[in-house]
Amino acid sequence: MFGPRGTGLVWGTPAAWSAATATIPTFDDATYEMWMEIRKPQAVPIGAIMSPGGFHSFEHRWALDRAFNFHQTITKERVAARIHSLNRQLKEGLAKMPHIKLYTPMADELSAGIVCFDVEGMSADPVVAALRKRNIIASVTPYKTLYARLSPGLLVSPAEVDATLAAVHDLRA
Repeated sequence: MFGPRGTGLVWGTPAAWSAATATIPTFDDATYEMWMEIRKPQAVPIGAIMSPGGFHSFEHRWALDRAFNFHQTITKERVAARIHSLNRQLKEGLAKMPHIKLYTPMADELSAGIVCFDVEGMSADPVVAALRKRNIIASVTPYKTLYARLSPGLLVSPAEVDATLAAVHDLRA
């Protein structure tokens, strides 16, 4: 939806909400009092209970209708096709480089929008740091085994994927 990292929403039926437990109260008095067991949960709307704590990003919430309209206009199928196309371009380019070990499967059925790889002789953190110096957004997998990863999204152009491939090609230990 193009929100900042960590932005999301959950849509659930009234029956499903009973399986969810709020963990962090918002700054809303009623919700906080419910969390502190001063007020009964049924006195507080479920939307208030399940909203994240802290200060809210109202401008992002106010823009959700436009974001949903944008995605509905271009359709899920076109979004998926674009993501697969850009990521396939990236995977194919990385696979041609002898100093790159590609971990993400080439088949669209087995991967989508995240491409994991190693640069021979370099650990993931220096790879990501080197790419960031070239204004390329990359990250390190948050798992026990660390890989560099790239994720061409909907608004990325094929030319930007080519520029990223050129930058990765230049990385050497």
